[in-house]
Amino acid sequence: MVKAYMPLPLFPAISITGEWCGLKCKYCGGELLKGMLRVNTPHELYSLCRRLKENGVIGCLISGGFNKNGILPIKPFIQAIRDIKRNLEFIISIHVGFAGRDYAKILRDCGVDIVDLNIINSIRVFRDVMGLNANSSIMEETIKNLRDYGPPYIAPHIMIGADYGKVYWEIEAIDLLKDIDLDTLIFVVFSPIHGTDMEYVSSPNIIDVVKVFQQARRKLSNIEIGLGCARPRGSYSVKLEKKLIQNRLVDRVVIPSRASEYLMSCCSIPKELEDRIPRKHL
Repeated sequence: MVKAYMPLPLFPAISITGEWCGLKCKYCGGELLKGMLRVNTPHELYSLCRRLKENGVIGCLISGGFNKNGILPIKPFIQAIRDIKRNLEFIISIHVGFAGRDYAKILRDCGVDIVDLNIINSIRVFRDVMGLNANSSIMEETIKNLRDYGPPYIAPHIMIGADYGKVYWEIEAIDLLKDIDLDTLIFVVFSPIHGTDMEYVSSPNIIDVVKVFQQARRKLSNIEIGLGCARPRGSYSVKLEKKLIQNRLVDRVVIPSRASEYLMSCCSIPKELEDRIPRKHL
């Protein structure tokens, strides 16, 4: 059975950098931050989460813009996150970029539950799409640091079609995950966003997307595979979901075209925490 997820209203995304991003990747350009709740200071973050708790919220994804080195500037917010965990008992997921050993330890020590990590294994994507001087060795080091020193759960995300809709590096990116004890792997699919450098680029061919899922199922057969929230909607998503479900290639879908029950959280939640997630029946 495929599990359906609905992040809002009980598991919102929060940008700790407001609308600022130092990277301005060509597929996003900072536009995705505008759809998040936005804060700029640790006090604002704690106050926002306290209000959310009063309205029944159970957790949040903490995200934001990355600096020019591909790092989410989380350190000023560490005490606020620690207080949110202690006082509000939130489930906290952090969307990080590159992470050194000390960065990973800080996330673990302040009580972060889950790391949402974008997995990239393409110099072209790093350089031409994200504007980063990086390579796969930096990605491998980040994975190792988070595995050995970071929070208990890592939820890797791979964007299919991040290089102007072309699909070619994503299957090799799956191989970077072979040495991690994973609960789930989430795929998102490039969808053009108005106002970005890639707004007129087409989403990848559905057949190519399905092939990536097939390889993930073959290479990582013991984990759950998810279709995340960032993907083209409408008929594209309906066709993609149908193919993935018919071929038993997906276990989790965020806001699917059809479902009778939803877990009210993001799809990065590990199975061990699902008993804390409310369910909504339609």
